[in-house]
Amino acid sequence: MQEDDEHTKLPVTEDDVDTEELPPLVAPPDGGWGWVIVFASFMCNVVVDGIIFSFGVFLTELTTTFNESKSKVAWIGSINAGTYLIVGPLVSALANTYGCRPVIIMGSIIAAIGFVLSAFATDIVFLFVTYGILGGTGFGFIFLPAIVTVGFYFERKRSFATGIAVCGSGIGTFLFAPVTRLLIDSFGWRGTMLILAGISLHCIAFGFLFRPLGPPKPNPRSKSRQKPLLLRIKEAREALHRCDSEESVAIDDNLIDRKNGVGRISTSQRSSIVGNTSASTCASGSTLQVAGFNVPNQTTSFVSPTCSHGSLPPPYNEVVNDDIASYLNNNSLKVPRQPSLEKIAVLRNQQNNNRRLSKINKEEALRPFYRQDILFSASLIRLPEFRSQPDIEHYHFSIIRIPEHNEETENSIWRRCGCSPAMIDTFRQMLDFSLLFRPTFLVLAISGFLTMIGFFVPFMYLVDRAGMNGIPPEKGAFILSVIGITNTVGRLFSGWVCDRPEVKTLVINNTALVVGGVCTVLNPLLNTYSLLLAYAAIFGFSIACFAALRSVITAEILGVEKLTNAFGLLLLFQGLASFIGAPLAGMFYDITGSYDASFYIAGSVIALSGIMCVPLPFISRWENSREEKRQGLMSSNSFSNPHSVGKQTANDSATCV
Repeated sequence: MQEDDEHTKLPVTEDDVDTEELPPLVAPPDGGWGWVIVFASFMCNVVVDGIIFSFGVFLTELTTTFNESKSKVAWIGSINAGTYLIVGPLVSALANTYGCRPVIIMGSIIAAIGFVLSAFATDIVFLFVTYGILGGTGFGFIFLPAIVTVGFYFERKRSFATGIAVCGSGIGTFLFAPVTRLLIDSFGWRGTMLILAGISLHCIAFGFLFRPLGPPKPNPRSKSRQKPLLLRIKEAREALHRCDSEESVAIDDNLIDRKNGVGRISTSQRSSIVGNTSASTCASGSTLQVAGFNVPNQTTSFVSPTCSHGSLPPPYNEVVNDDIASYLNNNSLKVPRQPSLEKIAVLRNQQNNNRRLSKINKEEALRPFYRQDILFSASLIRLPEFRSQPDIEHYHFSIIRIPEHNEETENSIWRRCGCSPAMIDTFRQMLDFSLLFRPTFLVLAISGFLTMIGFFVPFMYLVDRAGMNGIPPEKGAFILSVIGITNTVGRLFSGWVCDRPEVKTLVINNTALVVGGVCTVLNPLLNTYSLLLAYAAIFGFSIACFAALRSVITAEILGVEKLTNAFGLLLLFQGLASFIGAPLAGMFYDITGSYDASFYIAGSVIALSGIMCVPLPFISRWENSREEKRQGLMSSNSFSNPHSVGKQTANDSATCV
């Protein structure tokens, strides 16, 4: 007991800050039922994106039925697409509170109701509400939870699994464009709406497949095989004493107990010496490596009966398990090092974090949006946060952020309206308006806004433009199918890229947007069926890179800790752009009687969105450098008073529980 008291008086060192054993958290299976989740997510994307991107097939029919301009009819599809994106924060809050399965089932029912009501529409405004708002809301409820659940089931194979799931978007466009044309020819647009309602209800069956991960179960078999810790320590020490009683070890005078004056090692030193002994022998004339020193063995040629071929027993670290060795080494006599105050603060903060993580509520940790990387669709090896952790368990704990439910949360207006704490926390994460003051985020947001202004223009008007050039409606619908085919190829290519950390995803995104934008600007010059097919192939590949790499670029530029925050605001920017993009292009058609100006503007803003992201790495480095200088100034002021170190550390650890 006295020896332990002496250790507690030693200065704080890096070795004194132990990493406590972390409690088990649910680990993504990276297979098993996860592949069923991938299939269900794939089918949900087939239905949702297939219907959304095929709305252009309805354009001529609705214009004729209601005798309205194409720009006004385009509002129906634009409201549908915009709502599908804007409801993202709401859907995230519901999924974090109730789980992804009930949210997907609810979305299927809402979308089906919207399409059934659309079949009985009497005017365009009626379709704004039924097809646009109800259909878009239902699809938003399906899309986001379907992608999030894949990320919850996969970690090492996340990029591959997510790539398969999102390929449903391209396959859906490939299938639904000609199928919708065929259904309209056979049953009319009202009958087609009823059939689309029935197809949407299939997502209920797919939703039931989204089985939530449960908390980890203890493995009693592994516990029964392993002896208790104290028993293993006792057996290891008995083996050590048996060898010591038969051997005589002489070492340098500065390591000898000077009080006794004989070649015996003190008890407090023995564990440290043996714990660091390697390549040792019992024969005379050999060398012992003790506590980092080469010490000659000065015993006579005596071979211990307990040693094989005159060698000492295995090192202490091999006799016991790693956890015992770590325990003994941490409690052995060491020469303390004096780190800086900054190092002490970091070490103490790490220890406080381990203690905090050991108290994490396992049920809370299963909420998807408490994982900071849940929206990251690429290989985790791209994340510095993943590479900096010693193992996967520590990484799991490092990315979990469970907000503290304080009095302010309980008294907020959202709580009074019946929102759960988990729902309020998700809203706060995804609507973090402080990001609007960061130049890096503003560039990303404006770039995404410009991209989405031109994104839906080809989907909305390419079929009608082909018809104006004498191309039959069936062939015009197949042009959209080509976009779906190359969109699938582009998403697979993006998944392959994401598995290679050396590849610059931002460069690929910028190049794809510029190429897709330039081709869209040149679209008015393409008046033959074969040239329009070529344009569709290039455009489909380009937008696939944008859609697949967006979350990866956001995480690499802003950090994975800001991914969820940025994703919510980016959905708002892109949703607003989707609202106005296609109607704006339709307005230019109504004015000029041609789609030339519409495609000129759409292609220009898409290309501009890629060009403006070129200086993004330089802006990010400048912003990070400015933040580091600010933090360094605050740190120097803080460490000028040693008492502020512990206080600051305590405050930091209290911000995230």
